[in-house]
Amino acid sequence: MTRPPNAIPPCLACRQTPGHAQLCPCDDDEATYYLQHSLPGGHRDWTPAGIRYTGTPARRTAVRALMATTCWARMHGNPELPASPGLLIKAILAEFGSTSRRTARIGYTSDYLTTVDCRCDPWRCTHEHDTAAGTSPDWLTNPGLDLDLLVNVTLVAVEIRWPELWQTYWFADVGGAVNLAIDSVSEISPPGISVACHRRWCDLCPGDTKPGPRDRARTPCPCSCHTGTPS
Repeated sequence: MTRPPNAIPPCLACRQTPGHAQLCPCDDDEATYYLQHSLPGGHRDWTPAGIRYTGTPARRTAVRALMATTCWARMHGNPELPASPGLLIKAILAEFGSTSRRTARIGYTSDYLTTVDCRCDPWRCTHEHDTAAGTSPDWLTNPGLDLDLLVNVTLVAVEIRWPELWQTYWFADVGGAVNLAIDSVSEISPPGISVACHRRWCDLCPGDTKPGPRDRARTPCPCSCHTGTPS
């Protein structure tokens, strides 16, 4: 449904109307998230940039359902990707700069979600969907909605491996990349682990690592895939 034009809807982040709460991320250019959800071992930050597509529970449900269908490829050699997501991921990695060298996996969805791409203030979108909690909205059956506002959105993802955690960046492909969410999950790699095992490419690890400047021989990789014990 669409709210009456004279009604000022509450902010999707702070739930205030007609103004915003003092700490609302709407007024903070440095804010990295407007909502944080727990993940096993970490959390997901829903970004202000993506609030147009994720700002309601129903829209986040639809995005999470699409995330679950992601096709992943290891960032080893030259992974083959379909042209459209491949070009977008290439542009994203270029924006990442030197951080792109830490990429473990890249992903894309072959399916898409249908959502509203309206011209409302993204923090106070007037379009709602009367859908049950935990289900994705079917905008095509929403009465009174201008179907010209509907767009089909696919996702791409980039997984970065840091020494102490994994981060997965989720982007909507809307003719350009819009960052929707960032997943951060803690996992510290043991000292001396190979690059392959550090990135969970255990089948590519030779079992030992290149000797350092003061080492005379290669040292065994301590990853649990070799030792049989948790790393």
